[in-house]
Amino acid sequence: MLNIKLLIFPLDLDAADPVIRIANALGLEVIGASSAMDSPGNLSVSQFIHLPFVTAPAFDHVLLETIHQHGITTIFAPHQVVWRHLDTLLRTAPDTYRFDLCKPDPFTATWQLFHRHEEWAAITQLSTFPGWLGETTVRPPLSRACYAALHRQFLSTPGDSDEGKLHALCDIMRILPPGNLLEVGCLYGRSALALGYLSSRHRIGSIICVDPWNTAELTDQGTQQASLDVERGHVNFEQIFRIFLSTAATLDNIGYIRKTSVAAQPVYEAARKNGRLDSPELGSITLTPHLSLLHIDGNHRYDHVQKDIETWSPYLISGGWLLLDDYVWAFGDGPKRAGDELLNSPLYDKAFVSGDTLFLRRSST
Repeated sequence: MLNIKLLIFPLDLDAADPVIRIANALGLEVIGASSAMDSPGNLSVSQFIHLPFVTAPAFDHVLLETIHQHGITTIFAPHQVVWRHLDTLLRTAPDTYRFDLCKPDPFTATWQLFHRHEEWAAITQLSTFPGWLGETTVRPPLSRACYAALHRQFLSTPGDSDEGKLHALCDIMRILPPGNLLEVGCLYGRSALALGYLSSRHRIGSIICVDPWNTAELTDQGTQQASLDVERGHVNFEQIFRIFLSTAATLDNIGYIRKTSVAAQPVYEAARKNGRLDSPELGSITLTPHLSLLHIDGNHRYDHVQKDIETWSPYLISGGWLLLDDYVWAFGDGPKRAGDELLNSPLYDKAFVSGDTLFLRRSST
């Protein structure tokens, strides 16, 4: 076990919480300190102590006593003024103050976090993919700020879709015909968030999320994924559904049908004819007669993937795109077998793979 005693001061900033959770997961002893709080509240620290404000004359002496009394080896200081003061103590009196100060300083750490989004956005904005695909009608890219905002929200939402797939979604949205989007298998809503955000910004249409979020309605995904199927018994799908709702509620063009893929089709058909879908807690979205994008990420067993394609692809408009998630998959070949059949079909005239997903364009035939 690591011989580290971590002091977090001040404890009352939001940046303290993720550090506490990671430190606890590593088995480190975490001591919280504050100049303003009377208790640690619901923060999981082993001890809580009070320290003077860093501007108080007694602060340096009290800090030194605290380090010796509690055996502090490391300090995480999420406040810029506090961090700078501690750094000055280490530089001016290294023989007196013996502790490691977590780096970098808070301002730099914050910029490093956001710079990742800015960097990704700059690359995405310069993508030449639509032209490479031979498309002549291409929407302009979104602003760098819009892509950075999407990237930030995307990564803060739980899910398996990666940055490569997000980049491909950004590209596809620039050539997608107007219409609705439908996703089979949503879980926390990471890819649904991306699709909804991009569709809204490009004014393409609404997105319908189809998922039962119910263990009782799920079926096995084949022998190769037996170990993953067993794990479903330990998952609270009602909690996952609540996370999905809080994700979807950030946009106004997302609705859902909480049923299995086949059971959801009659509900969608009725909503499509009425031109609207009502979803509890999310409100009403407008529907068009056709789909411009279909994302299939439900049960990955071959017969289920086939059934999802059979159920939903007839709604896909010419020039629209069908996405098969996990076409490249370590736990089975259901999506690949179904996708390979579509590659040989005259119904689709263009295709590419990004990450683990097969993208196919619906032809005009």
